[in-house]
Parts: sequence; C-alpha cells; structure tokens
Amino acid sequence: MKRLIISDLHLGSTFSREDMLISLLTEKDFDELILAGDIIEFLKVPRFTEDTKKILSVLQIIDKPIIYVVGNHDRAFEAWVDASIGNIKFTKRYEFEENGRTFAVEHGDQYEGGFLQKRFTMKIVALIGDWFERALNWNTNAFIDFFKTRKKRIKHIRDIMRHNGDKDVFIMGHTHSPEALIWIDENERIRTYVNTGDWVEHATYVLIDGSQVRLKNYLNEIEQRKPIGYNKSNKTSAPEKCNEFISTK
Repeated sequence: MKRLIISDLHLGSTFSREDMLISLLTEKDFDELILAGDIIEFLKVPRFTEDTKKILSVLQIIDKPIIYVVGNHDRAFEAWVDASIGNIKFTKRYEFEENGRTFAVEHGDQYEGGFLQKRFTMKIVALIGDWFERALNWNTNAFIDFFKTRKKRIKHIRDIMRHNGDKDVFIMGHTHSPEALIWIDENERIRTYVNTGDWVEHATYVLIDGSQVRLKNYLNEIEQRKPIGYNKSNKTSAPEKCNEFISTK
C-alpha cells in the first residue's frame, strides 16, 4: 500500500505554496492520503484564493481514503474527531501496520510546552504574525525556525520517541523542520523518526510504499524538470536540511 503524507499546508495564509500543492496532489500515485495537521490556517485570518478552491476540489474528488489528523492551527475540527465526512476521516492520531512494522502519525503540537501552547496566547501571537506577513511580507515561521538549534531538536526527538516506544516509525509535522533520524535502539530494533516539514517555507512530503519510508523535497523535483540551459539565478533554492532518505525495511 502506498501512502502520501503532508502537513502544515496552512491554506489561507500568506506564504502557503498552494499552486505546488495542486500539482503534487494531481500527479502523485497513492492509495491513501494522510493530512497530518495544520491543513487550514484558522489561528490567523485566512484569505482563501482560487488555488485554495482548487485544492479543496481535488480533495473532494479523490476516490481514496483521506485521514485528517487535526493540528493546533485547525482545532476547529476537533469536534469531528472520530467522525467521517465522505471519504475523509478525522482523528488526532493514526496508527497502522505494514509488513510487520508499526507506524503512528500525529501532528506533534502535544509535545511542545511553554506559554505559547496556551490557546489564547497562540491566537494573539498568530494574529500579530499575520499582520507582519501581510503588511511587511515577512515570513514569521522562518524567523522562529532560525532560533531552533539542531542539538535541541535531536533531544526533543528522543523525548518524543520515548513517548512512542511501541512504534517502529513515528511521523509528525508541526515544527516545519523536514528531517529524519534512523537508529538501532538497545534492543536492536530499528527506530525511525520523520518530520514531514511544511508547505510554507519548504515543500516536503513523506511517501510510504509498503514499509519503505521516503522524505521527499518537491522543490528539488521541480528543479530537476527545468530544461538544460535554464538560468540558475532564477531558481528557487531548496532547503538544505531536507535530504531524501530511505528507511530500512
């Protein structure tokens, strides 16, 4: 079974890469689509476009299961958790098993602490960020990510995996940091952590084919389609920290 996982689309926000999302959803082959949270931007004041409409139309006509994992920016859907609308099932956590390996998908906001996780505080911060983005064309997500160090992220990942000790593969979004770690634990068990990234600063997704897990960079895929002789100075730079990887089967 082939599963496509994307998160943190933030549809309706200033920097959402909605045009690329349309291409991704229409050209990729998959048996199940997993939307791992923060799909629609409800914390800020969303401004939907024609591309937003096209994305929702594509989701409507997909004749395959769609799993919607509710995040912290689309908590408006929490009342629908464990319910289904058409082929879309809403949940807070999605688990499955493939070829003897156990998987879990969450948005990941529950692993963050501090005052910024308070709903009222989040709303105020989001509205301020929304003003900066629309008035100054300033990507506030990129600013926040600048202060996240690799060392802190790895420590945080270890804590997250301890909370999911019964799973071989844990996948989440939330942090807008596309990355993956694979290691062998003390019981000689292969463990895998994957962050799906986002579609604001990056354009990354996870593809699971059987038990094989790949973190993919859609910006790189677009660049590879450029004709020979294309002016490199006009390229959109792809995120350096997102490299494709293949997990051990």
